[in-house]
Amino acid sequence: MLVCARYGAIAGTIAGTYDVLMYSHATGFGRVLRRYALHVAPLAAMGAVFAAVANGVQRVRGEDDQLNYFLGGVACGPILALYLGSGHAVVAGGLALGAAGMVKKLSVDSGVALLPTHSPHLGSVDGWRKDYSLVRDPKEGHVCRECVQNEDGSEKDSNLAGADDAGANNTDDNNEKKKKC
Repeated sequence: MLVCARYGAIAGTIAGTYDVLMYSHATGFGRVLRRYALHVAPLAAMGAVFAAVANGVQRVRGEDDQLNYFLGGVACGPILALYLGSGHAVVAGGLALGAAGMVKKLSVDSGVALLPTHSPHLGSVDGWRKDYSLVRDPKEGHVCRECVQNEDGSEKDSNLAGADDAGANNTDDNNEKKKKC
């Protein structure tokens, strides 16, 4: 229940920020808090009511199916009507939220994501600092002791070679290791 309420609070915070900055231009701490509360409280309550009703119906019925999510969405209709300030949203909004709940449950059951997950390109905010794409990737060029030795058995670069000197001068052993690489 707290997870759904948290998602509602996050959505309300985003809506409240948009309202304060772009629409109402509220000034003063009290007015800004009122505008945030206008959005955060109903959306967080809708998340909590949805979770409570869907889980309560599941416990009563003993089945976990789309009907539970539909009833959870319908229960959010009156809160949506209060939030929007329209009496028509009780039925229409409740049915729309119920249908959205059914679609979400169906997607969870079938393992299909409704919204694709975004994976960052480089994995972090400062990932561009760690992007060395102009430098040769060490995984592309195989660098092992056997591959960096010259034909006469001496090493091309001592920094790239390993520390194991046993059998380095044995050409048959080196040829077998080169074939593996």
